[in-house]
Amino acid sequence: MVRAVSIGVLLAALLVPECVGTARADDAPLTIVSAADSYDVQSDGTYANLYRVELRVGNDAAARRQGQQAFSYSPLMETLEVAEAYTRKPDGRELPVDPASIHDQLPAGTSDRALITDLREKVLVFPELTGGDTLVYALRRIVRHPLFPGQFILNTYLAAGAPLLDYTLTIRTPTTMPLHSEAHDLTYSEEEQGSTRIRRWHGAMASGADTAASLGPYDRQPRVFVSSEADYAAFASDYAALVLPHTQVTPRIRSLADRLTAGVTNRREQARLLYEWVNGHVRYVAVYLAAGALEPHDAETVLEHGWGDCKDHAVLLQALLAARGIAAEPVMINLGNHYSLSGPPTFAQLNHLITYLPEFDLYADSTASLAPFGTLPFSEYGKPVVHAVAGGSTIRHTPRLADGAADIELHTVAALHADGSISGTTTTTATGPFAIELRRDAAWIEAIGSGAAVSQLRALGTDGSGSFAFDPPEKLATSYTISGNFTLEAQPELLDGDSFTPPAGLRLLAHAGDVLLGPLGERGLKDSEPTPCYPGHEVEDVSLTLPPGRHLMRLPKDVAVSFDAASYHSTWTLHGDTLTHRAELVSRITDVLCSGALRREAAAALEAIRHAQRMHVALSDE
Repeated sequence: MVRAVSIGVLLAALLVPECVGTARADDAPLTIVSAADSYDVQSDGTYANLYRVELRVGNDAAARRQGQQAFSYSPLMETLEVAEAYTRKPDGRELPVDPASIHDQLPAGTSDRALITDLREKVLVFPELTGGDTLVYALRRIVRHPLFPGQFILNTYLAAGAPLLDYTLTIRTPTTMPLHSEAHDLTYSEEEQGSTRIRRWHGAMASGADTAASLGPYDRQPRVFVSSEADYAAFASDYAALVLPHTQVTPRIRSLADRLTAGVTNRREQARLLYEWVNGHVRYVAVYLAAGALEPHDAETVLEHGWGDCKDHAVLLQALLAARGIAAEPVMINLGNHYSLSGPPTFAQLNHLITYLPEFDLYADSTASLAPFGTLPFSEYGKPVVHAVAGGSTIRHTPRLADGAADIELHTVAALHADGSISGTTTTTATGPFAIELRRDAAWIEAIGSGAAVSQLRALGTDGSGSFAFDPPEKLATSYTISGNFTLEAQPELLDGDSFTPPAGLRLLAHAGDVLLGPLGERGLKDSEPTPCYPGHEVEDVSLTLPPGRHLMRLPKDVAVSFDAASYHSTWTLHGDTLTHRAELVSRITDVLCSGALRREAAAALEAIRHAQRMHVALSDE
């Protein structure tokens, strides 16, 4: 579900890798001197937007990166014009952008992704831009077709990464037009001039904010939400009016539903079969075509095409279910790392559409490839959602991930040979959301073919050969297993005292200790930053048989971390000539987000896990 309600030009579009961090305005490669975003809204929801920016580049490298600016728009919904654009030199000279240097193009990368779009980019090339110069531009956007007639919805945030010295958002509406707003870390003022109400928000960030975070910008950055919708009930009702007419049961859809469920009387089993057909037969393609950014195609059209976006998946699945008398509701959710909803109803944290089956109290996402019926990806558990139903809906939540529903077990049995090569087998079994990821790995292996094992070994930092074995990933059972045989190229130095970590072979999923307590790889994440957390169980068991005449110099120390909600143990044993390392994490976390004291405990555990994973062994011939 691609959001098409205007959100202005996000300041995030201005940021580049070289300017992230906590740079001060006086030494930053990039400084947003000022940004002014102004909206003149009519009572029918149409509006004119003027967006003006002054952007100072601190060095020649930044100038090279910022010398071309691109801004997207939908020609069928709006017009976008350049009101002014020039390079300002430190001595005050202004070099205007040549009109011949302003052109339209398809969005960058359009041909490289599953996207069907009518979006275009207006590209500006600034003349003679060097370090110390300032880019100045103003864009005028006229939106002729609001997606909800008579409604105005806007959300924007100040992006981390570059100093922003002055930001102003101004919205002018008729005094008769209600407008609800919520702002974080910005000041607010309001006045009336005749029949017009003027609302202003103002803010600044003297230094680029810390960008290491697990939550999305609408959960943590300075931000503004504005909506003329009275509440989420009205918002849901308006969206239902867009979606529900496209869920009609046609003769072709009824025939398909009857064929797929022939001989099956259990209604939940019928729902599962219909879900699996849509999941496996309708290709997911992002569609951004005028109102199609929010409005789906008819279910019959989706069936005929054999592809569609999340909205199209949802309407086709709902129509197939309706053909069997099974009720369903479209549900708006965030597919990424936002875990809250704005107070005023907006699409800021709602970018995806899934399906709810009230008869089974079950959420299903048919766009989540290779996800069993009733299992969601990690990012969809515990999320606030809005059901798009006629008559309105209140905010609800998808269920939290159930205890014991997400497990990984990895077992590697290997031998180190006299020439320094290592061979063995790895078996990985996963359940729940982990099984979705493991099935996707299986699909990747199928697509790569015989070279997949070599590619995976290289990704793990080793060279060698191998092969995988697994059942078809389309068999959507509760658990899934992939096994692999491998041989690593000889490293004679391992026999002569070089330290090494016993290889996990053909590991495919995360290390034991990752994901459930937060991201193991995000070392810069502060222990005050909330992170998504989950209950589950992860085991990584690796045994390595040593060659004759070689002995372990010393056994690494065990690591144990435990707190009320989780425990982790890394243990090393030596039985005869076989060295075994077992790492096990048990998480009993029930909170959707680890924050406060729980986050501090989880962060401390993750640091201990990182230490445990750095353990090495070394051999000698004595």
